[in-house]
Amino acid sequence: MRLNRNVWMASLIAGLFAFTLNIGMFVVPTFSTAVLGATDSQVGILVAAPGVLAMLLMVPSAPISNRVGRRRVMILSTIAGVLAAILYLTARTFQQLLVAQLVFGASNAFFWPSNLAYSCEVAGPRAISQAQATNTAAQGVGLVLGPIVAGILTQRSGYQGALWAWLVCALANLGLAVRLTSLPTQPQSGSLGSAIIRSLQAIPSMCCNTRLLVAMLSQLLTAAFVTSIGGAFFILFVQDVGYSATLASLFLSLRELFGTISRALYASIRRYVSNQLILSLVPLIAGSALLLGFSRPILPVLLVIIALEGFALGLTAPAGNTEASENASEEDLAETIAVVVVMFQVGTVIFPPIIGQLMRMMDRTKGLMTGTLLVILLSICPLVLSLKTRTESAQSQEIEV
Repeated sequence: MRLNRNVWMASLIAGLFAFTLNIGMFVVPTFSTAVLGATDSQVGILVAAPGVLAMLLMVPSAPISNRVGRRRVMILSTIAGVLAAILYLTARTFQQLLVAQLVFGASNAFFWPSNLAYSCEVAGPRAISQAQATNTAAQGVGLVLGPIVAGILTQRSGYQGALWAWLVCALANLGLAVRLTSLPTQPQSGSLGSAIIRSLQAIPSMCCNTRLLVAMLSQLLTAAFVTSIGGAFFILFVQDVGYSATLASLFLSLRELFGTISRALYASIRRYVSNQLILSLVPLIAGSALLLGFSRPILPVLLVIIALEGFALGLTAPAGNTEASENASEEDLAETIAVVVVMFQVGTVIFPPIIGQLMRMMDRTKGLMTGTLLVILLSICPLVLSLKTRTESAQSQEIEV
């Protein structure tokens, strides 16, 4: 099925937003340690900071999006993204960088539920998987290019060059968001405050849906590998073992390249592997790959594990978004997507400080390996739930026959 212009536009905007996200993934840990002298624990706080705002605001952003429209919320979030880029450019202390991270977290919170819901609505129910694959593949391209551009610009013109690229991209994204076609908003009963309360009260019932619970747990656990263990701290780890900052940025880009490939292939992969199994295996595969990389940090091994980790992690977004879309009614589409996606933000809040503390107590390598083992053990839970759901589904089909 052919996707319309608005799906492609929303995907391009998501890709540019992801581009700035991964510039930050590279710049924040290296800039804060090399220039500001931040400790590993402080880096953990910086990496977690955007997730704090996203965790608090993402679910409430859904009813706001329902009332004022997806396009308007995306415009506001891209404006906040421009403000965050300006704050990064002018940051000269740890505290100033933390404020910039918080503003970007607020932008992140409002952007994703509106963008993903907009993509589903303009694509229609028959093309949800294709729309999510296109959107997340575009995100992957942005995630690939972000560290490459940041690494090259940092090497040639310092961190300010990478941050100027961030600002230019944020301004371009704002211009694109303005050009999106507005969708009609549905009539809403009651006040905005009551709508936000209802969306928060719906979370326990969503957690009782085993399929949604597996999607939430997968998002939570993969966040540990995307943002901290396999993200900010991985960049510092590979520099510890003798690789340059530029090569570290290329490692991150290689991860996202394979993530982009898996996102693009998601619709085809799903024909042979259930969504639930995809979601439950991703953190186990990514964690096992990283554990091998930390124990054998030689270039050939690192290249293989980065490719494997990236391919696995890339499937989380389209699989989780599709699971949320297929288990939501038309009225609570944005809320359901927000609840699933916000679990990723919860992971970005929980894991960076924990891993940073483990590294402070041990050393960087031992702390990373211990944290990885912890997440692998936690990842058994969604796998058990997924297998249980599969067994119950098979039994119900046998009864019907």
